[in-house]
Amino acid sequence: MELAEPLTIIDPQDRASWHIDDAIVRLRLWATEYAHPLPEPRVPLKLGSGPSCEVRLHDQAGRLSREHAMLVPEPTGWEIQDLDSKNGLWVGGSRATKERLRAGVKIQLGGLTLVAESLKFIGLRSLVCRLLGWAPARQADVDEALQSLRDSAMQRTPLILIGAGDLAPMAARLHRMTLGPDAPFLVYDGSDVSTAIRAAMHGTLCVPIRGRARASVIADAVHAVEIATRPRLVLCASKASDAAGLGAKPGQLAVIAMPPLSARTDEMRRIVHEAAHDLVQEVGAQSSGFTMHDLERLQAIKFAGMADLEGSLRRVIAMRIWGVTAGAKKLGLKHSSLSLWARSKNRKLST
Repeated sequence: MELAEPLTIIDPQDRASWHIDDAIVRLRLWATEYAHPLPEPRVPLKLGSGPSCEVRLHDQAGRLSREHAMLVPEPTGWEIQDLDSKNGLWVGGSRATKERLRAGVKIQLGGLTLVAESLKFIGLRSLVCRLLGWAPARQADVDEALQSLRDSAMQRTPLILIGAGDLAPMAARLHRMTLGPDAPFLVYDGSDVSTAIRAAMHGTLCVPIRGRARASVIADAVHAVEIATRPRLVLCASKASDAAGLGAKPGQLAVIAMPPLSARTDEMRRIVHEAAHDLVQEVGAQSSGFTMHDLERLQAIKFAGMADLEGSLRRVIAMRIWGVTAGAKKLGLKHSSLSLWARSKNRKLST
């Protein structure tokens, strides 16, 4: 099955497809936490291995020139220019003499790869780290996932999410951060494919894979839509084999595989804290109201996946902020249902 077409670089400002368009604040070394903050007000900065450079870099491969590139301030951001370096400047995978920097773009100087980051992009990376892991060994996967999200937003190429439980809430969260809260997001419910595609135009069509043949039909139908209005297709699978055979050419269909929470017990405390922080912001509260007992229990529960974890956190936050009765009402539940849920054998949360 042919899903992908040759990629054409599309200006995200023209298509308004990549919502992360705020000012670049730093350059981060690929697959690491090491970043070079950029000054404000902006001034010209040389990048290279030599002592004359304001941003001095070390390239173990020895391919970086002493004065390799220059960051030049623009009225709305930064432009990067090659300084006639031996091995050239590559921006977004293409050789360039000069290029305006945009959030998330990959910059290659000699043997080094940097990522231009804005505050919104840093927020997206924080979410992807929560989904994939913070361990140093996972950081290359995190950066590959970020590039996949950027490419899928700008080029409307398909994206496959692989993980446990209901992945639609995670797809929706990624959608809001990358395409914006006003773009349509639709979870396919098995109804007419053409109707679903029209409803998701300029946004995201999220399709849980319940049968590979059906997923292939939907992918073909989405691919037939003109790229300017085509919805981004996100296919959700519980395991890699569910998505096998959906086969676009390598590199033209992105896959983000989330490790099971059972393999991340050492990170559960941080996962709970960061997910709760996002949910608290969503409801406009001052804090989660969690007790120490809540935190102990939440870290011990074996969640089916990230959606299960966030759903549980949302219930606990509602109870702690508004109480069981008012919290249940806000969640659209009966008081008795929320109380029984909290006091069940595998949760043992106080009400």
